[in-house]
Amino acid sequence: MIPVLVSNNERDHYPALADPAECDEEGYVKPYFDLATVRVIAEDTQAAAAEFGHEVIDTVHVVDGPGRDGAPGALVVVICWMDLPGRTGDPVAFVAAEAATGRYAVGGLPWCWYAVDDRLNPLIPFRAPQ
Repeated sequence: MIPVLVSNNERDHYPALADPAECDEEGYVKPYFDLATVRVIAEDTQAAAAEFGHEVIDTVHVVDGPGRDGAPGALVVVICWMDLPGRTGDPVAFVAAEAATGRYAVGGLPWCWYAVDDRLNPLIPFRAPQ
């Protein structure tokens, strides 16, 4: 995994780790975020849903609770509100499981995350720096 800055909307950019081998055929990455960044994504998605409507954006929620071995932990939930073709229109919730690295792959490949360079230019398809 390598450190990257990612976006999926041209407005918000988040630090993450990505494995260049975990890109889709179009070059989008599957970013892994630390919990602090997930909390920012949760705030941003909920604010965007309030501004633009739930029918156009999924929201992320962090539920604090006990973690492994009684240490503080969190449950990361992604709710898909959008009425997509082939779906019933009812909200669907997904749990973004904590990876062994302690990071969360919020949205995964379906959210079309792309890496950006230092000038915030999209790096599609993504290639690891040489």
